[in-house]
Amino acid sequence: MTKKGIALVSVLVAMVAVLMMALGMSYLAEANLSTGRNLAQQAVARQRAEAGIDHALAYLRVNPNFAETRSVSGNGYTGTITPLVPGEKYRIESTGTFQQARHAAVAEVRIEVIPTQRQNPLFGNGWISGGRITVNGGVDLHASRLHADKGYANLSGQIQVCDENGQNCKNLNQVSPPPITGGAGVGDTQCNASGTNRVVCQGNQPRYQVCPVYQQPSDPTFTCQDAITGEIKRWDQAYRITTPNVNNLSEQALGVRVSSVIPDARQKNLCQVEFTSLDPGQPTELTRFLIARNVTPVGNDTNTLLRQVLPLLSGLRVCVQGNVTLPGGTTLNSATFYVGGTFQVNGSANLQDVKVAAQGGLNLGDVQATNSKFFTNGNINLNNKALFQGDSTIASIQAITFNGRANLLNNRALAIISQGDITFNGRADTHAFMWAGGQITFNGTGTFIGGAVSIGGTIRNGGGQFSIRNSNAENSDLPQIETDGGPAPRVTFRR
Repeated sequence: MTKKGIALVSVLVAMVAVLMMALGMSYLAEANLSTGRNLAQQAVARQRAEAGIDHALAYLRVNPNFAETRSVSGNGYTGTITPLVPGEKYRIESTGTFQQARHAAVAEVRIEVIPTQRQNPLFGNGWISGGRITVNGGVDLHASRLHADKGYANLSGQIQVCDENGQNCKNLNQVSPPPITGGAGVGDTQCNASGTNRVVCQGNQPRYQVCPVYQQPSDPTFTCQDAITGEIKRWDQAYRITTPNVNNLSEQALGVRVSSVIPDARQKNLCQVEFTSLDPGQPTELTRFLIARNVTPVGNDTNTLLRQVLPLLSGLRVCVQGNVTLPGGTTLNSATFYVGGTFQVNGSANLQDVKVAAQGGLNLGDVQATNSKFFTNGNINLNNKALFQGDSTIASIQAITFNGRANLLNNRALAIISQGDITFNGRADTHAFMWAGGQITFNGTGTFIGGAVSIGGTIRNGGGQFSIRNSNAENSDLPQIETDGGPAPRVTFRR
């Protein structure tokens, strides 16, 4: 064979080898694609089968007791719910399909009464006190009440009982019994009422008595009428209130105690970024923070650098050893601050889902806060333009003077919590809850919507008529109680 013939054969052999390799790779690629398609289809079928289980669980939550087999269906799935023990135990079988794939899922369920949590109903019913209530001037109770364990130091001015809309108002002597009560079995009580208000007194004691909400009767087996349900119970089994503990509340909400903010945050590894100060801060720290986030610092002026830094704190947990001062016009979303000094707002700042634990105090200025929480070991100051909306909280171990306003949002309202006293100078039609370890004082006129719970007493100053309106809103930082929920499915087996 000539050299040319040998070369031709070699080329043909090489071409055949390459062709075989290409065919093999093509076969493998097709096999991989087919496997991938099958896996994707199986995943979708599995998801649909699980959706059928979830659909059946949702059905059982609404219909927890039936004796015959029921069916559910949806996008790509069908399911059956078979009673094993009607009203107690069920088996769910669900089949999901997608193109050529098919998947079966199974679950077994028991129907149980699952405890639920809800806000203590003493919050939102009006003014509830473990001490005495003093009313100087008139009060309209709009579907609200007054309760004072130790009675009433003074009820002057006209007190009227109205419906929740402020209509159909009646004097106390026209209502039986009026919604003004004292604590049964409690010593050192007082009742001092004038005019038609005298109907709520019997001698020097409140005429209408229910279980004390805070004080303890001398008789440990004392029974009385529950202030909320009206049922006869032993006093310690009725609805009661406790003294607020701001350290505990702050730890539940932010993970730190307000008396030890920075040490707690560091011990629990909560700090995602740390600064010595943001008041307005140190140029080197601010510059380093910006560069780490690929932002070019503008000059070396701390105020300018701070305005660059603040928007980048959204979504972060920020530890500051010293003070924080937000310049006017600041907007912040979803940031958490652990502050060793004071947290201050100059002018107006818009804060959404912002949480603050400040050991040194809070100066909130004209803050506009929505679903935001502020806890401190120090004093709280705010201006009359401050506005709080939704599930917001301001809490201090010290006394609080509230000069702002609060609005309802998504059935959530502001909580104002102090281990000491609370003074309310706020604007009319404020929707909030107050919880004080000391005394609550209301000044001025207008309408207060919500509730005020005080351990030490409640005072209303000023002339004119003041309106108190109840509220069914809630706040996540107020005391919760466990209640018996309705029957609900609990999954005991699922595959």
